[in-house]
Amino acid sequence: MATYQVARWYLLDQRQELAVRQAVLHSRVIAGELSGERVVTADDVVAALNQTRGRAVVRVGDDWYSAVVDLNESRVPSGIVSGTEDGQALRQRVTLNGVPYFVVGVPLSSLDITYVEFVPAVEYERTLRTLGMVLTVVASITTGLGALAGWLLSRRVLRPIAAVSATAEAMSGGDLRRRLDVGDDPDLEPVAKSFNSMAESLQERIAREQRFTADVSHELRTPLTAMSAAVSLAKRASSPERTDFAVDVIAGQVEHLQHLTLELLELSRIDAQRSDGEKELVDVAAIVRRQAAAQGVLEAVILPEGLPVVHTVNPLRFDRIVANLLENARRYGGGPVAIDCRRSNGTLRVVVDDAGPGVAEHERTSIFERFHRGSVEAATDDAKGTGLGLSLVDEYVRLEGGSVWVETSPHGGARFVVEIPEVL
Repeated sequence: MATYQVARWYLLDQRQELAVRQAVLHSRVIAGELSGERVVTADDVVAALNQTRGRAVVRVGDDWYSAVVDLNESRVPSGIVSGTEDGQALRQRVTLNGVPYFVVGVPLSSLDITYVEFVPAVEYERTLRTLGMVLTVVASITTGLGALAGWLLSRRVLRPIAAVSATAEAMSGGDLRRRLDVGDDPDLEPVAKSFNSMAESLQERIAREQRFTADVSHELRTPLTAMSAAVSLAKRASSPERTDFAVDVIAGQVEHLQHLTLELLELSRIDAQRSDGEKELVDVAAIVRRQAAAQGVLEAVILPEGLPVVHTVNPLRFDRIVANLLENARRYGGGPVAIDCRRSNGTLRVVVDDAGPGVAEHERTSIFERFHRGSVEAATDDAKGTGLGLSLVDEYVRLEGGSVWVETSPHGGARFVVEIPEVL
């Protein structure tokens, strides 16, 4: 639209200037023909007009003359007449009988003559129409191409979003194996990799929760089955010894269930509030000594008496870490033989060595999974626990921002190592 207006203004200005020059030139011809001492007659005026071959009217004094039948003073715009009376050359656009004209009035003051020429503007109007059609077609083509380019670009931009939406919908429907195609787009590759990593973590978490649910069901079914059998035995018991045996079985299984329930509640609390618990600067060596004394293994602590080891931890979580490691060594490793707690380069390191047979290489990762029982525990039925102790240690250590692993102790058994870096 702006292009059309600029072009229209330019063409109009050029055509009007041309009309003015033409009218001025013709007015000079008229002035030359009608000048002199002789009396100007109507025939003289018409003859002069015929020489210009233009569509014009001439006012001589108060009389108007024209060489064209359909032109007279009534066709002359009033603004042209009044303007030329002031000695000014004026121009104006008019339409006569449906035909556009540029009307130019040129005063010849020395002769008391006003020359008014009607210059046809048909070519100008035709040029404007052609220009308008061309610009309309160009604008339509440009708009269409722009819309097509925008559509193609939007499809390219939205295609990855549609893929993410489709993959997410499939995953919400239960297909957790769906992944995004990374492709070769460097801008979308990080998004696809992040989404796939998130999906992988989600799949692993759900699988872990499913295994956990199945393990809980199994762990609850075993003592319940034992108690049910003991109750049946007590009902059929024919002697006090058999009754006492059944009661002992029930009491042991109830204690096992109580311990299992407490640890399940602890795991549930950890999962629900992973960031719960404030950290503070505490003497971790004092916590280690207190737990060792509570479990009767204070002599295994190799730290000098009264030497503090200060580190930033959550004291309740750290207390549970030490307690579970010592309990694990007591149950399955013949008891702790060395308990060390030191701080080096801003990292706290806790080491518990036991006197057991150690942990096989292939079990050193899985031993920290929930309800996992190592080969030593599986072979020791009377020492069988819940399978959650080391899993709780791993969860607590992760919440502290540290890591835990097992290796071979110099004493021949297992060595459990916990490292917790300082909080910056």
